[in-house]
Amino acid sequence: MTESLNENSEKKKEMFRYPIRFKIFIVSLIPTLALLLTGVLNHQFLNSLGHSSERILSENYRSIKASQRIQQLLEDTRNQLLLDTFGYEDKQNIPLSFKQEITEQLDLCRNNITEPGEKEILITVTEQYRRYLPLYEKITSSKDGFGGVGDNLISFVSLSADMIGKLNELVAINEQAMERAQQNTNRFARSALRYSVTLIITAILFTIGISFFLSRRLSQPLAGLANTLGKVREGSGKYPVIPVRTKDEIGFLTAEFNRLFERLKVYDQLNMEKLLAEREKVHQAELAKARFIADLSHQLKTPMTSLSMSLGLLAEKSDRLSLEKQSKLFATANEDCVRLAGLINELVDIAKLENMVRPPQKEMLDIEWVIRETLRPLISQAEDKGINTEISIARDIPSLAIDSMRFPWVLTNLVGNAIRYTDQGGRVSFLVEKKDNRCCFKCSDTGSGIDPRYISKIFDRYTQFSEREKSGTIGLGLAIVREIIEQHGGEISVESEIGKGTTFRFWIPIDQMKDQQL
Repeated sequence: MTESLNENSEKKKEMFRYPIRFKIFIVSLIPTLALLLTGVLNHQFLNSLGHSSERILSENYRSIKASQRIQQLLEDTRNQLLLDTFGYEDKQNIPLSFKQEITEQLDLCRNNITEPGEKEILITVTEQYRRYLPLYEKITSSKDGFGGVGDNLISFVSLSADMIGKLNELVAINEQAMERAQQNTNRFARSALRYSVTLIITAILFTIGISFFLSRRLSQPLAGLANTLGKVREGSGKYPVIPVRTKDEIGFLTAEFNRLFERLKVYDQLNMEKLLAEREKVHQAELAKARFIADLSHQLKTPMTSLSMSLGLLAEKSDRLSLEKQSKLFATANEDCVRLAGLINELVDIAKLENMVRPPQKEMLDIEWVIRETLRPLISQAEDKGINTEISIARDIPSLAIDSMRFPWVLTNLVGNAIRYTDQGGRVSFLVEKKDNRCCFKCSDTGSGIDPRYISKIFDRYTQFSEREKSGTIGLGLAIVREIIEQHGGEISVESEIGKGTTFRFWIPIDQMKDQQL
């Protein structure tokens, strides 16, 4: 094995003397360098522009917002004082914190001075604000109405208007600065775009030329390989040997295809053997089915003849027959009816088994409710027969996705068989529990058990593993049980010992509804 790996490694080294990735690297190197240069230039342009623009725009924007806030506070204060002075009813109280807020906004403007003229305007506004506060105090503290504050009110309104005008000038200066910054940004962006477009177009043209040349060198062997592969037919057993012409990945791929074809030849041979074995298995199953149907037809004839004779004697000679003889004839007729019912059930089982190809119709159901409702009639039968029964269902089992028509058939078949093969005084139990992500079921009895010779074939179709005279069945029930459980995504197994009983175990997944929409 190690020698084979070393040999393959040496072949790869020899094949990859001129690998495709090296050729592609050479082709992509020049446009990559061009793109890298473009990125460096753009970074230099945009980095310097971005820092300056970000600083200017952020400081200008803060100055504008602070100035506009001061204007709003001045206008609100002026308007409210006028309403208070002239006695309008819809006046409102002026917040006491407006002085502090104006002071903070002025400090914010002073901390974000970036343009010529801003400092002088702020000095003027600050001086005006010092005169503004005493006037505000005089007006608000006076109780004489307009006559007592007339001159002060006029001065206050005039001073407010001057301050608002200065703040408008401050806003205009910052807006002009932002507009200039935008123009600079556009100019730098156009320059960067020109450089980028030039380099990218050059790189694209060069790449197109080299790529065209290289693509022809690569496509020719690939086209030849594809043409050869297109003629291959899977399962034909005939696979070509493709010549290896290049010492790169394509050559290595060609060699791998040759090795794959060798393995496919072996696979086709094995597959053909399996197919023949499956055909033989199907043929044997069909023969077994035909024998069973013929046997079943014969078994139908025997009880029918016996039943007809018993009823005929009762109808024609009932007045001449003793009571004991009549009772025996009635008992014989009843036994024949029971046997006929069992054989008819076999025909129903055959129909069920043939219809198992239809996908199950699943729905979320409470498994405890399903089990107890399904097994209730069987529990009564077991009690009449003198058999002890136990049903134990764990409390932590959630609702399961099951076919409400098929899954109960699993329960009735397993428990019904357990009751049928268990004598009076025996015990039948049915346990359900949760293990990891599975719901596990266990059906046990203390009956007669199953002969070990039949255990391996107990779930096969049309396999009889017990005396028909005793069971009245031909072994289709367990085949249907396995089909239903497998359709629910689970598995079933059996353990049995002659004279001690039989145990069937099966499980189905709990979260199967997450994997399929029903």
